[in-house]
Amino acid sequence: YDRLIAICWPLRYSTINTNLRMLLIIARIWSLVVLLEIFPVIFAARLPYCSSREVQSCCCEHSPVYKLACTDTSFNRQPGTAKTLTALLGPLTFIIFTYAIVVVAVTRIASISQRWKAFHTCLTHLLLVLLYYMPVMLAYVLGNLRLIQNFDLYTAVLTVSVTIPP
Repeated sequence: YDRLIAICWPLRYSTINTNLRMLLIIARIWSLVVLLEIFPVIFAARLPYCSSREVQSCCCEHSPVYKLACTDTSFNRQPGTAKTLTALLGPLTFIIFTYAIVVVAVTRIASISQRWKAFHTCLTHLLLVLLYYMPVMLAYVLGNLRLIQNFDLYTAVLTVSVTIPP
């Protein structure tokens, strides 16, 4: 969003990206994240647990918690998977969409040096986005497809993919 405003409307940047607008964007994102996390927690709280209550994961995700239940959890897994896909693919789709607009705007810049400067700024940001998203998405895809059979390996891959890039 920031790159989109900076490149497409550089002279209006400070009037578009005010502190109040940034505060509202952050508040909306945090509200969405909280809402996305409430449903899996409510669903997990309703399940009967008859064996160990020790979650076999370093982060309390819905899947390791559901595995502890002594009933069918297929209904619970669907909203959990939808939440994960929404949380991962929603922002990534927005980023790709805004960068497509930025690329179109940058190609219209007459000066090659200014075009290169804009692409360079965007490229470094895109590399950071990919550095974060690719391992996380790979970990979730491999885990959901059950291609990683060793749970400790899955936990290690997920932990590294969530910890190292930030």
